[in-house]
Amino acid sequence: MKNPVYYEYRRTAVFGTVLLLLLASLGATLHYLRSVEARVTQTKQRLLAVSNQLDAEFAPVLAFGEAVRRAALAKLTLTLQAVPNETLLPLLQLNSGQTVQVRVVAADGTTQPELMMLYQLQPYFELAQQAQPHLVGMYYISEQGFVYNGQPKWSDYIADQLLQWHENTGTEPSYERELVFYSEFLSQQAAVSLPLYADDKKLGRFVFALALQPMLAPMYQQHANTEFMLLDQSGEVISSSTSSALQSINEHLLQIQRLRTMPWSLGLLEQKTSLFAAGLADFIWHWLSYATLMLLLLLALQYRYRRRTLSPLNRLLIHIDRLEQGQLQGVRHVPSGWAEVFDKIARLVKLTKTSE
Repeated sequence: MKNPVYYEYRRTAVFGTVLLLLLASLGATLHYLRSVEARVTQTKQRLLAVSNQLDAEFAPVLAFGEAVRRAALAKLTLTLQAVPNETLLPLLQLNSGQTVQVRVVAADGTTQPELMMLYQLQPYFELAQQAQPHLVGMYYISEQGFVYNGQPKWSDYIADQLLQWHENTGTEPSYERELVFYSEFLSQQAAVSLPLYADDKKLGRFVFALALQPMLAPMYQQHANTEFMLLDQSGEVISSSTSSALQSINEHLLQIQRLRTMPWSLGLLEQKTSLFAAGLADFIWHWLSYATLMLLLLLALQYRYRRRTLSPLNRLLIHIDRLEQGQLQGVRHVPSGWAEVFDKIARLVKLTKTSE
């Protein structure tokens, strides 16, 4: 006698296998999405922490610049007797590109107050890099067409670069009273400019040259294998802020955090393949884990079903066949828990034959 339960068992096994694959895929997909979300959240938190750290690094630079501007306004009120007669200041002329030595006390009336101020500010020029390690230069650009950097002699290389930068950027608007940030200054430098006004008249501006790589160096030490960069107001990458040359920004995932102390943004780069490859690896691992666990469960249930249901039913069918063939004892071994069923079947067969 054919056992219909056996065929239903086989169909159920196939259905269970399909359901196993679907559930494993669903669970792995959910874990994959959560892992990607967790990585993005972790990246945002790291980016926020680094931006706060960068703001903390840059805040002293702004405070120093503001202190220089206040000191400059105070020095403008000094009298001529405060400057020795032999004092000479090396000035770079923007119109001619020549460096001239100008005697402070012999200067004409229009430039003399600024020269006296610069002489009094000499300690600030000398100690700028020591007080602020991120500063690599400090310049005063006068509206009267000269530049002073506090050094006893101008370097030809720096002078040429400064003249080129001034020609490319042009002059700032006369009404500008706030900080102006330059993403490109001299070679591998950025800059921040603070205008100097006296009696609503713009005298000039202090320009503080910044080395961005030292500012980002502590972040790279704390977050190894991570690429940070700064973006200017227009969203362009500041080349001096990257640790290595990037072939194509399109090959990376970029997350951005706005900075508080400057109108720039901090960007964090990750390889596109790294994020999705790591997610794919998690997906495969979770799929295999779910599939293995549910496969073990399915095998255990199948084994129990065969032992407790399918095998006793098969013996019951054999028992019925033997009774029909006249073997009154039927099967000798009766499965545990099925004795009453086997006895009822045997009595029913005897009654049937007796009635005949």
